[in-house]
Amino acid sequence: MQAVISAMGICEPTPIQALAITPVLAGRDVIAKAETGTGKTLAFGAPMISKIDHQRVSVLGLVLCPTRELAEQVATVLRELGKPRNVSVALIVGGEPAAPQVEALQSGAQVVVGTPGRVLDLYQQRFLSFPWTEFAVLDEADEMLEIGFIDDVRKILSYMPDERQTLLFSATFPTELLRLAREYTTEPAEIATAKGVATVANIEQEVMFVSENERVMSLIRLIEQSGEDDILLVFCARRTDVEQLMRRLERISFPIKALHGGYDQQARFRVMNAFREKEVKALIATDVASRGLDVVHVTHVINYGVPRGVTEYTHRIGRTGRAGREGRATTLVSPLDQRRWRGIVSAATWDIREVDPPERSGRRRRDDERPGRDRPRRAGSGARSSGERGERGRGSEPGGRERGERGRDSERGGREREDGRGERGRRGRGGREREERAGEGGARGERGRSRETKPAVERAADGRKERPRESPSPSPSPSPSPSPSPSPSPSPSDFGAGI
Repeated sequence: MQAVISAMGICEPTPIQALAITPVLAGRDVIAKAETGTGKTLAFGAPMISKIDHQRVSVLGLVLCPTRELAEQVATVLRELGKPRNVSVALIVGGEPAAPQVEALQSGAQVVVGTPGRVLDLYQQRFLSFPWTEFAVLDEADEMLEIGFIDDVRKILSYMPDERQTLLFSATFPTELLRLAREYTTEPAEIATAKGVATVANIEQEVMFVSENERVMSLIRLIEQSGEDDILLVFCARRTDVEQLMRRLERISFPIKALHGGYDQQARFRVMNAFREKEVKALIATDVASRGLDVVHVTHVINYGVPRGVTEYTHRIGRTGRAGREGRATTLVSPLDQRRWRGIVSAATWDIREVDPPERSGRRRRDDERPGRDRPRRAGSGARSSGERGERGRGSEPGGRERGERGRDSERGGREREDGRGERGRRGRGGREREERAGEGGARGERGRSRETKPAVERAADGRKERPRESPSPSPSPSPSPSPSPSPSPSPSDFGAGI
């Protein structure tokens, strides 16, 4: 057994293993309070497998789990432990065809790992019985109580011999669960690890206060700024939240999967296998995964929604920092969740650091690092740098040179038109002066013929004479003024005329 445990990469026992293995080997009932992710499976699995007689073809050990995922993982560990001793382990869970499970039972499985619903169903169909069962293990018992399995658990325990050894492991002990533990155990050894030490000692906890609109973008930036080898587990409160968040994350280039209770068993297996094989960067899940997920390489847990209480918070963040590794847990708190968050902080015994939401610069860095992003995108996408825009303005590209030349031609043409308008204006002023002089000559002639009327001539502020006012008698026609129609460009001798 020691060689098998060493082959699993375990060199030293965890606190719960050191406290629980000895009384289990001694044949005592055990009530153990231990946080999630502390190695409880080995704490009850190793001594149980070592005491089971593989030559007997009857169910000698029963392990009840709240979720299918947790049952699968417990069965995997127990099979590894049972190989050297030829102990057979059968997995009995809902959502799977019953025929293969019945066949595994009939082939002589000594240990059964399952969920209460399917175990009770097969018992009632007489495919499963417990006349010689020696071990009854309740793993994550508080979760079974919370999701309504406790009545099924009571029925199953009542079908088993009184001489059995009962092992109950839980992170918390509500009143009803404690009552059940006292009822179905005899002089149990009550053990507990120091609260919070086993779960959060190597987990860096932080909180970000964000608005509801900033929450999605903060999550996106956390994913994009994560390390290449980082694996993230994102928790949502409801299935609908998972589906909505997945739609918001569709445009991210990272592989992301979802997991919740609405998936059928095959889909859940595919998602879990992909996550274990590191084919998924981030897994968006409900609390169903917080108890049933045992993936040691999860580096970062993100609470997209604030958990209901400190117990749920503990189970969530316990998915990282496993097997002695460092972990990180981030909670995104919107204004609507602040009251619930204050309740968690007041009940917690550890420090949670407040941090600012990630900056946008991390996203730009990730975009530059992605494959296929070496070339700049089109200008409309906003990806062109300011230097490239400057090159366009200077006409560095072929099209830019043509546009730049057209721009310079337009500027020259504009200056010429302005000069032309200025010359025409000057010629117009000269024409008005000639008209005024002609008018004065006509007026003098008129005064010579008749002194009854005088043309009223006003002087402008700058000393130039303006056009004479209307005269009662017709005056000689002034010299023709330049036609308003377009005229050919003036010759050099015309410039300055009328000045």
